[in-house]
Amino acid sequence: MKGRTMIVRFVCLGPPNSVFTILGMQCTDSWYVAHSEYLLFRSGYEAFTKAPPDAHFLRVLHSSGRLNENMVSIDHDKKRVYIDYTENIIYSVNTQYAGNSVGFKKLAFRLAIRKANQEGWLAEHMMIMGVHGPGGRKTYFAGAFPSACGKTSTAMLPGETILGDDIAYIRNINSAARAVNVECGIFGILQGISPDDDPLLYKVLTSPGEVIFSNVLVKDGKPYWLGMGCELPKDGVNYTGYWWEGETDENGELIPPAHKNARYTVSLRALENCDP
Repeated sequence: MKGRTMIVRFVCLGPPNSVFTILGMQCTDSWYVAHSEYLLFRSGYEAFTKAPPDAHFLRVLHSSGRLNENMVSIDHDKKRVYIDYTENIIYSVNTQYAGNSVGFKKLAFRLAIRKANQEGWLAEHMMIMGVHGPGGRKTYFAGAFPSACGKTSTAMLPGETILGDDIAYIRNINSAARAVNVECGIFGILQGISPDDDPLLYKVLTSPGEVIFSNVLVKDGKPYWLGMGCELPKDGVNYTGYWWEGETDENGELIPPAHKNARYTVSLRALENCDP
């Protein structure tokens, strides 16, 4: 971190001032990571100022390491992620991929699972959605799928409302199962999002607004991804640098226009079907 600017973010996992609340603090030198956390999590600074000196909180320390001219981490062979269960600290270095560097996404989820197991509640890889029935009835469902198996698309079904697409905390409240979305945004997979399959998401991703794209193809300032339902440009800038149709890697394999794990980060409130 020598010579770097350290950015400190205070977050709140789950709603603030709640039995579900878990506080978190991240130190990073990446504005991409800091911006992602701004969209993905509720602000926790005020909760920290009111917390007692012995308050429990999760900690993440991240450094992107040496960067090239495209602000991409260079030392891939020295990429490391450590989870310290004894101190509830996550260390991440030489990477900027959000799954490895936005510590409260998947990495702190491991710490939350452990904490839940010790305290008698559940931290689950689940989407939460409101399903509308006869007479104005709304029933809330939580559903578990592994990564890239359809949590976000299911929670975005037409006519229903989305509360969360990834991680749920579940507690026994007065003998009923109650769940909250740990996050307030989506870090989602772009591949396959098209006007036909995901119209509401596609609208948000192609309209003016605050969206972070990663590992996409960029041409004339516009992002493109695999399976977006339109013809992609024949050249542009992607995760390898300047790309052109037919370009191959060192093994002679065709390089796709965008990465299959290209991602977007957006606030849930940007969605028309965000549950109130």
